[in-house]
Amino acid sequence: MPTLTTSLNREYAVRFLGVAALLIAFAGWFLYDGLIGYPNENARVAPIAERLAAEERTAAEWMNAQQTGVAPLVEAFQQDGVKPPAKITDTFNSWISINDPEKDSVEAAQKVLLTPPHSEDSITTQFISAAISALAGLVLIFLVLLRWKTRISLDGEALTVTTFGHTARHALADLKSVDDSQWEKRGILRLSFASCVVTLDAWHHAGVRPLAERLLPKKPDQA
Repeated sequence: MPTLTTSLNREYAVRFLGVAALLIAFAGWFLYDGLIGYPNENARVAPIAERLAAEERTAAEWMNAQQTGVAPLVEAFQQDGVKPPAKITDTFNSWISINDPEKDSVEAAQKVLLTPPHSEDSITTQFISAAISALAGLVLIFLVLLRWKTRISLDGEALTVTTFGHTARHALADLKSVDDSQWEKRGILRLSFASCVVTLDAWHHAGVRPLAERLLPKKPDQA
């Protein structure tokens, strides 16, 4: 009886490694924002915001575009070649839209102008997000590596599982039961031996189905 051996499922590897690459790219993006993007934007906005705060205008006045068609706040930032932070414009516009008394308060407008677009907490969040994304990507890479380094072979006497050079041989004589409840839908087969349970997963490894054909009990119409 020829020996059957599994190999890494290419489709599984491509999908998981693709997601891992995306997560690591996100991690780089988050890290860039935390280290460079957010601090640089704070630095660009600060001197402009300080100058505008000194003009002592209300939010309603800063967003009034009736005279020139452009809100004075937007125009002031554009003159310095800087896009006005959404945090400022959104806050002012929300006050105006709901007729909040803050829209007519110089002090309230100054407080918003002098608050950095990105707080220390938001910068810290970028570092946390980067760490989580990178960790998730590395976990996926490890899982693919684990499947790649796992080989399952079946001969006439035993099922052999090799993982990172460690080999465990399970005699078919010690096979107690075969759980095929998830085989049809998910391609998962659980083999209960006297000393352990071995799981075969057709999504992780190519070549599992020929092994299953030998191990699954023959149905009456197949006998």
